[in-house]
Amino acid sequence: MRTAAEAVIWPGGGGSSPDGGGSSPDGGGGLPLGAAQHQLQRKSARLSAVLRATSAVGAALVAVVGFAPPARPVWVTVAVVGLLVWSGLFTVVMFRPGPHPWLCAADTVVVVVLCLAHGRLVPAEVLEASAGSGWIDMVAGTGVFIAQFTLRQPWAMGAALAIAAAHAMGAGLREASVVLVLQGLLAAAVAVLLRHGARRADLALAEEASARASARARSAARADELDQQRLLHDTVLATLTMVGTGSITRDSAALPERAGADLAVIEALRAHPGVARGVAHHPAPLDVALRTAVLTRHVGLPPLDIEFDVPPLDLPHEVVAAFSQGAAEALANVALHGDTRAARVSVRRVGQGATVEVRDGGAGFDPAAVPPHRRGLRESVHGRMRAVGGSARVVSSAGAGTRVVLRWEP
Repeated sequence: MRTAAEAVIWPGGGGSSPDGGGSSPDGGGGLPLGAAQHQLQRKSARLSAVLRATSAVGAALVAVVGFAPPARPVWVTVAVVGLLVWSGLFTVVMFRPGPHPWLCAADTVVVVVLCLAHGRLVPAEVLEASAGSGWIDMVAGTGVFIAQFTLRQPWAMGAALAIAAAHAMGAGLREASVVLVLQGLLAAAVAVLLRHGARRADLALAEEASARASARARSAARADELDQQRLLHDTVLATLTMVGTGSITRDSAALPERAGADLAVIEALRAHPGVARGVAHHPAPLDVALRTAVLTRHVGLPPLDIEFDVPPLDLPHEVVAAFSQGAAEALANVALHGDTRAARVSVRRVGQGATVEVRDGGAGFDPAAVPPHRRGLRESVHGRMRAVGGSARVVSSAGAGTRVVLRWEP
């Protein structure tokens, strides 16, 4: 809940975020501040601090150099010292994350007090002039500007009117008092336009962020769907292919066991649709995952004599999963189609990434001749690596064996 003091400050008082923003409402209906409004708020605060400091130093010099009766030395000394001290405090605090309740309102109070004491602080010729050239006029003009850029309306315009009224009471109604009101109106108009532009920029940024989030959600959903399709290809469809080609007959003892394993995969996907994607970005041991995938017995597939050359290596979980599942699919193809019982799996570091190679000396094939509807290499190998930002390359020819090279670098 905001205090009354915080409601006066624009765009929000006493935010607790590191950049000084917080979640206080802005001047446009209680919405949290966005990045553009935070930036405008901080720049307005710093500009106000610089204006207060420079105007105070300039006013102090004018007050001392142009001192003449009926100005009183004690009054001028106290006023100048007090103004410089206040300006220093104001500048230091305004450069800190904030803004701070009452600070900008207190600046208006300081300016009002100086304006009321106008007659005792400036020479007679300055009081008689109408152009507002005295040092109090400098402080008052700056106070009006600061109020418009740091206080919420209508408090900001109320501060400008209070300064103008105090100026008229302290030195008599002159042209300078009217100019202060006009300065307040012009500064208020500029401040309103800037705040409106910042709000529109934040709305545009929010819409863009929402669109990106929706696109990421759709992409994640599509990735989950592809992962599930790849798992189904590597299990259920592979089993049906073996049955269709006669590798497993209906009377085979391996068929019920393999069908049970495939059913477990389907049940896991139904219970946890996103389980295939794992815990993204968390490190995982590639050597352990590859060894598990390579040495896991695949029911119904001929056994392979696999040479395993994989050093210890940790990579992001989703990359390790893509490597291990892609290598497992490549080895399944060797067992099914390679006309060989030997294969080699090796890993080589590449910068911060790795290359996994599955090689066999079997019958080989022409990769360009693979029908488009065959999803084994296209999705279970190439697709998996593309999904994690990697790549896959298949080098093979009839009678020369096959090399499947999986590569990923951050």
